[in-house]
Amino acid sequence: MATRGDVSSTEGLMSAWKLRDYGGIESLELVKDLPIPKLTSSKDVLVEVKAASVNVLDAWMPDGYGKVIFETFFRTHLPVILGRDFAGVVRAVGKGVTELKPGDEVMGVVPPQSGTGSHAQFVVVSDSNVVMKPTNLTMVEAASIPYAGLTAWSGLRSVGGLGEVLNGKDVLIMGAAGGIGSIATQLCKIWGSKVVSTCSTDAIPIIKNLGSDDIIDYKSPDANSKLRAHGGFHVVLDCTGKWDGYDYDLLKSCANAKYLTLVPPILKNFDNYGVIGGILKTIYDLIVANALLIFQLKTHRWVLFSPNSSALRKLRDYAQNDQLKPLIDSVFTFDQLKEAYYKLKAGHARGKIVIEMV
Repeated sequence: MATRGDVSSTEGLMSAWKLRDYGGIESLELVKDLPIPKLTSSKDVLVEVKAASVNVLDAWMPDGYGKVIFETFFRTHLPVILGRDFAGVVRAVGKGVTELKPGDEVMGVVPPQSGTGSHAQFVVVSDSNVVMKPTNLTMVEAASIPYAGLTAWSGLRSVGGLGEVLNGKDVLIMGAAGGIGSIATQLCKIWGSKVVSTCSTDAIPIIKNLGSDDIIDYKSPDANSKLRAHGGFHVVLDCTGKWDGYDYDLLKSCANAKYLTLVPPILKNFDNYGVIGGILKTIYDLIVANALLIFQLKTHRWVLFSPNSSALRKLRDYAQNDQLKPLIDSVFTFDQLKEAYYKLKAGHARGKIVIEMV
């Protein structure tokens, strides 16, 4: 099947999990006679998926989360294959692909707006969303990085303003034991920031291994006083989505201090109020969230996943150099995909949940 140049040359059938309706996780169906997707662009890459992670968006979409935006703006209609990232082997490339060839081991990401996903035996993506797999990682480990890593990058770098040339900042990572939080903690340390992390008691040894400067058990009765004892933070990245109100006092009183949340109300607002109502409600929410901060030079910002080819290459390089270490909670087989979804939806995963195509 290894081919180059012919955008329609792949043939055969594959298996994939399809979401047939918004009836919950039980609406996922394993379909075993789907055609292998074809290359439709000169920049397309066909990958045989060896492992794919499960992300929060995957676990929430079966309940209808985000359906208004996906159906209205991205023209994504059921049935649809979920799954946002993967590791695997290149089987075909378009004529315009110059850095990858059939047989290469790669990792990559499938943007939500693409209308397809990686919980399948094969996936087609643009070459800008694929990089060579770090040679020191297994397929399972590599599949855990792209989506969570790019979301963490979007929050810390693109929205939070951190990076290799803006080091020395004080950062709080809330929910550091999850897939995004564990990568965010490591990125901050790579970039020279001082990192304080929150997690539950059982996750403390895990977070210590990620290099956090201080770890606070959010279940302890003195958690808030311990946080405030640090004197504030330049950036707070809330990976939990469950914090009881945004405690802006955790931000330092300095210009451009930012409180970042990974669970903005955008998709929920559109689901609840429709397109026009969702736009108005989202604008209102953002104004209200920042109304009390504008004169303090602090901001409340929303973090969304964003494809970023240069960031994906950087994440690959960090992993290759042992600076970024995957944190795997559990591994399920392809046939156990529903169980993986249920486990993620139940919460308290320590790192990423990954599907191995065996």
